[in-house]
Amino acid sequence: MAYEQTLRTVAVPASADLSASQFCFMTVNSSGQLAAPSAGGDADGILQDKPNGQSVVGELAILGVSKVVVGTGGVTAGDLLATDANGKAVTAQTGNKILGRALATGAAGVIIPALIQQKGTK
Repeated sequence: MAYEQTLRTVAVPASADLSASQFCFMTVNSSGQLAAPSAGGDADGILQDKPNGQSVVGELAILGVSKVVVGTGGVTAGDLLATDANGKAVTAQTGNKILGRALATGAAGVIIPALIQQKGTK
Protein backbone atom coordinates (compact mmCIF):
# COMPACT_ATOMS: atom_id res chain seq x y z
CA MET A 1 0.00 0.00 0.00
CA ALA A 2 1.38 3.41 -0.95
CA TYR A 3 1.44 6.13 1.65
CA GLU A 4 2.97 9.53 2.37
CA GLN A 5 4.41 10.81 5.61
CA THR A 6 5.76 14.17 6.80
CA LEU A 7 6.33 15.74 3.39
CA ARG A 8 8.18 19.01 2.84
CA THR A 9 6.99 20.57 -0.42
CA VAL A 10 7.73 23.65 -2.53
CA ALA A 11 5.54 25.29 -5.17
CA VAL A 12 7.17 25.53 -8.61
CA PRO A 13 5.59 26.46 -11.99
CA ALA A 14 5.47 23.72 -14.63
CA SER A 15 7.31 23.93 -17.95
CA ALA A 16 4.47 22.11 -19.75
CA ASP A 17 1.36 20.02 -19.10
CA LEU A 18 2.50 17.60 -16.37
CA SER A 19 -0.96 16.27 -15.51
CA ALA A 20 0.15 12.71 -16.41
CA SER A 21 3.25 12.95 -14.17
CA GLN A 22 1.78 12.92 -10.66
CA PHE A 23 4.08 10.99 -8.26
CA CYS A 24 7.00 11.09 -10.72
CA PHE A 25 10.46 12.55 -10.16
CA MET A 26 10.90 16.08 -11.49
CA THR A 27 13.76 18.51 -11.90
CA VAL A 28 13.73 22.29 -11.83
CA ASN A 29 15.12 23.44 -15.20
CA SER A 30 17.23 26.49 -16.03
CA SER A 31 14.02 28.55 -16.39
CA GLY A 32 13.00 27.70 -12.81
CA GLN A 33 10.20 25.39 -13.98
CA LEU A 34 9.34 21.75 -13.34
CA ALA A 35 10.44 19.35 -16.08
CA ALA A 36 10.97 15.62 -16.54
CA PRO A 37 14.52 14.54 -15.61
CA SER A 38 16.94 12.68 -17.84
CA ALA A 39 17.22 8.91 -17.33
CA GLY A 40 19.59 8.24 -14.44
CA GLY A 41 19.99 11.98 -13.94
CA ASP A 42 19.36 14.41 -11.15
CA ALA A 43 15.88 15.25 -9.84
CA ASP A 44 14.80 17.73 -7.21
CA GLY A 45 11.77 15.90 -5.86
CA ILE A 46 8.50 14.11 -6.61
CA LEU A 47 5.49 15.89 -8.15
CA GLN A 48 2.45 15.69 -5.84
CA ASP A 49 -0.28 17.08 -8.07
CA LYS A 50 -1.25 17.50 -11.73
CA PRO A 51 -0.29 20.93 -13.15
CA ASN A 52 -2.05 21.01 -16.52
CA GLY A 53 -0.07 23.64 -18.43
CA GLN A 54 2.98 25.84 -18.64
CA SER A 55 3.34 28.18 -15.63
CA VAL A 56 0.66 26.30 -13.65
CA VAL A 57 2.15 25.80 -10.18
CA GLY A 58 2.89 22.25 -9.05
CA GLU A 59 3.74 20.95 -5.57
CA LEU A 60 7.16 19.27 -5.48
CA ALA A 61 7.96 17.04 -2.49
CA ILE A 62 11.62 17.53 -1.58
CA LEU A 63 11.84 15.71 1.75
CA GLY A 64 9.96 12.94 3.50
CA VAL A 65 8.11 9.84 2.35
CA SER A 66 6.19 10.24 -0.91
CA LYS A 67 4.25 8.08 -3.28
CA VAL A 68 6.19 7.38 -6.50
CA VAL A 69 5.30 5.58 -9.75
CA VAL A 70 7.52 2.57 -10.53
CA GLY A 71 9.12 2.31 -13.98
CA THR A 72 10.04 -0.63 -16.21
CA GLY A 73 11.57 -3.60 -14.41
CA GLY A 74 9.95 -2.90 -11.07
CA VAL A 75 11.71 -2.26 -7.76
CA THR A 76 12.23 -4.17 -4.52
CA ALA A 77 11.82 -2.77 -1.03
CA GLY A 78 15.18 -1.35 0.07
CA ASP A 79 16.42 -0.60 -3.46
CA LEU A 80 18.17 2.70 -4.05
CA LEU A 81 16.10 4.59 -6.61
CA ALA A 82 16.97 6.49 -9.76
CA THR A 83 14.70 7.90 -12.46
CA ASP A 84 13.89 6.90 -16.01
CA ALA A 85 13.31 9.55 -18.71
CA ASN A 86 9.63 9.82 -17.68
CA GLY A 87 10.37 10.47 -14.01
CA LYS A 88 9.37 6.97 -12.88
CA ALA A 89 11.36 5.20 -10.18
CA VAL A 90 13.79 2.49 -11.25
CA THR A 91 16.51 0.60 -9.37
CA ALA A 92 19.69 2.72 -9.41
CA GLN A 93 22.51 1.43 -11.60
CA THR A 94 26.18 2.43 -11.60
CA GLY A 95 26.47 6.07 -12.67
CA ASN A 96 22.85 6.96 -11.77
CA LYS A 97 21.98 9.74 -9.33
CA ILE A 98 20.45 8.22 -6.21
CA LEU A 99 17.15 9.97 -5.52
CA GLY A 100 15.55 7.81 -2.84
CA ARG A 101 14.93 4.39 -1.36
CA ALA A 102 11.99 2.08 -2.09
CA LEU A 103 9.92 1.33 1.02
CA ALA A 104 7.89 -1.38 -0.74
CA THR A 105 8.18 -3.73 -3.70
CA GLY A 106 6.30 -2.85 -6.87
CA ALA A 107 6.00 -3.75 -10.54
CA ALA A 108 6.01 -1.22 -13.39
CA GLY A 109 3.14 1.25 -13.12
CA VAL A 110 2.46 0.56 -9.43
CA ILE A 111 2.61 3.41 -6.91
CA ILE A 112 4.81 2.68 -3.87
CA PRO A 113 6.08 4.73 -0.93
CA ALA A 114 9.65 6.02 -1.23
CA LEU A 115 11.97 7.89 1.10
CA ILE A 116 13.22 10.97 -0.77
CA GLN A 117 17.02 11.07 -0.43
CA GLN A 118 19.68 12.83 -2.46
CA LYS A 119 22.74 10.58 -2.07
CA GLY A 120 24.96 11.45 -5.02
CA THR A 121 25.91 8.93 -7.69
CA LYS A 122 25.87 5.16 -7.32
